[in-house]
Amino acid sequence: MLKKLLALAAVASIGTTGAIYAPSFDYQVGSLPASTSLDVKARDLSLVCPGGLYQSGGASGTKLGSFVSVGTPELASQFNGLVGTELVESDGVYTVVDPAGVATQGSALLNVGQIQLGKTSSISGLAGTACQRPSSDIWLSGGDTTTGHEALLILRNPTAVDATVDLEIFTEGGAIDAAGLNGISVVAGKVTVLPLASLVPRSSGFVTHVSAKGGAVAAWVQQRNVNGLTAVGVDYISPSAPAAKESVVPGIFIRGVALAKKLADADEAYADLVTTVRFFNPGTSVATVTAQIMGSNSKTFGTVIQQDVKPGAMVDVPLTELADGDYVALVNSNTDVLVSVRLPRVVTGSAPDFTWLASADLSLTERKITVPASGLTKLCTYNLVTKEIRVTRVTPNATLTIPASTEQVAAVLIVDINGAVTNLPVLDQKNLSGKVSVSVH
Repeated sequence: MLKKLLALAAVASIGTTGAIYAPSFDYQVGSLPASTSLDVKARDLSLVCPGGLYQSGGASGTKLGSFVSVGTPELASQFNGLVGTELVESDGVYTVVDPAGVATQGSALLNVGQIQLGKTSSISGLAGTACQRPSSDIWLSGGDTTTGHEALLILRNPTAVDATVDLEIFTEGGAIDAAGLNGISVVAGKVTVLPLASLVPRSSGFVTHVSAKGGAVAAWVQQRNVNGLTAVGVDYISPSAPAAKESVVPGIFIRGVALAKKLADADEAYADLVTTVRFFNPGTSVATVTAQIMGSNSKTFGTVIQQDVKPGAMVDVPLTELADGDYVALVNSNTDVLVSVRLPRVVTGSAPDFTWLASADLSLTERKITVPASGLTKLCTYNLVTKEIRVTRVTPNATLTIPASTEQVAAVLIVDINGAVTNLPVLDQKNLSGKVSVSVH
């Protein structure tokens, strides 16, 4: 009863004295300083190469958990710096030193790629990649850890700050839960090599998400295949373009379909010598994907794929009906997806090889890429407006230009050396500058 009386008294008091307002503390002494807009210079552009292919077991090939870089890759690069800029190279890290910030960043300023023909007892094939601008967020769509398939995650930290890396790995069943995914140390200026079979064993397909804190990193998956004691292909899985509702994968140059079928019929270990599209859905709802595989001319018949992909999962779709020819994959989805293509290469007189094609950069800016000195190289482009596919053999050591345009153009270089194959994506990598509003008190 006493509590009720006190409550009534409090209400009566409020009613007689008027409304009660919370106190305001919005005071100002003097005038606020005007903000100043400052131009912030972009960080100097650095492109990082993976270096020589990694051999498991150390130099002897028998030391468990040891990985040693073998061989020397062939580099293809061009630097077009203005007066006042300088290119500095240190152990495969190319940096444009630009104190005054006078250079416009991108591939017209610096482009670097590497290829390497593996010729050891355990590594056979051609591996290539564009050297990367370090990042804190990288998606790698590709990889296989079933019997005879080795996937090594290569993490390189070119900065002066130690990096801590967390991984997410997604299979057909969704995200995996495994010890060792988080808190991976990548020391400043060093490389960490991680066998993905320790995290996702006996998996025929997965997608890897790399998140870095501290220093930014470059990342690749080195995929190597063997059949018994015979090495049958190697390549780098390079970072994918961001997930999108519309993606393009050019450069699907299919060769040796009949020979691949003959090998697979004789030995099931060769069953993966089929061009395969990998879809990954990073979203929270089902992705309904349609992929049109277009031939480069009227004599090359393509196909159409329709596939539902569960949230947080990936799906592989073999292209078993395609004949030898040059193709481009055009992918549309109701939600953002990542797309990649595993392209095998089988020719008479050479061990099988393969390359992993990532979805292409579709930027509208000018892009440049330098052709390797070795091998037979072709440029494949697809114009999203005109729907035109072009396949052009290009000159070794030449620097090619995809002009700036209002029309999106997907492009890739396909490199062939004696039946071994790889690809170099055409990118326009840059650090961004901008304006910052600053108030000084």
